[in-house]
Amino acid sequence: MTAFTVENLIRHLERLQARGPIPFDVKSGEVFGILCPCGQDRRTLLAILMTMIFPVSGFAERSPLAILGNLGDMRRNMGIVLEKPVLDPALTGRENLDLHARLHGLGDEVRRRRIPEVMGFVGLAGSADAAVETYSPVMVQHLEIARANLTHPEVLFLAEPTKGLDDPGRREIWGLLRRLNRERRVTIVFTTHDLDEAEAISTRVAVMDGREVVALDTPDTLRAVMALDTPLEFDDTP
Repeated sequence: MTAFTVENLIRHLERLQARGPIPFDVKSGEVFGILCPCGQDRRTLLAILMTMIFPVSGFAERSPLAILGNLGDMRRNMGIVLEKPVLDPALTGRENLDLHARLHGLGDEVRRRRIPEVMGFVGLAGSADAAVETYSPVMVQHLEIARANLTHPEVLFLAEPTKGLDDPGRREIWGLLRRLNRERRVTIVFTTHDLDEAEAISTRVAVMDGREVVALDTPDTLRAVMALDTPLEFDDTP
């Protein structure tokens, strides 16, 4: 089953002039990595997928996403983790989740069940009443993922999910995302400039170069076909 299809995805911004269509499909239940060297291109593509900005006219009519006509349903079915945390460091982990659950319109009974549930899943049950400013960077990312899963989304979008973390922290987040996908069947879509990260957790990877998708396959197949004996050195340009 296909979760969604991106068809003729073209967005004209000052710093992004797409040369042509960016076609790919994301299958329900998979972990889909978008490997792209340019930070602006990654952010623009993810913003379109998350319905934060709109592509050129006609896209919605040709795509099962139906962004312009079904925006509310799309947003209710997605969770979002951005590059920078959207948490209040002065609040506790529990208070942050309660605030965001209220913003999503979750009722008292749902919040009472859901907050301990997601905090337990990400391993933060023992830190629920500590201020987020006392959390380590990897704990903050755990809480961000918990926040994004408060509504039990069908699709989770992440931008650079392990940016700024050390190697143990990165592997911890990779393990959490794999478990989230495996145990809860959440479709995961993430952008990265790190080939190691794409290989670590992706079911399939779309490789973007020059604002076009130049390859799309499993990590193992892409490495074999492209003879990538060593990781690509992508610069994380702004």
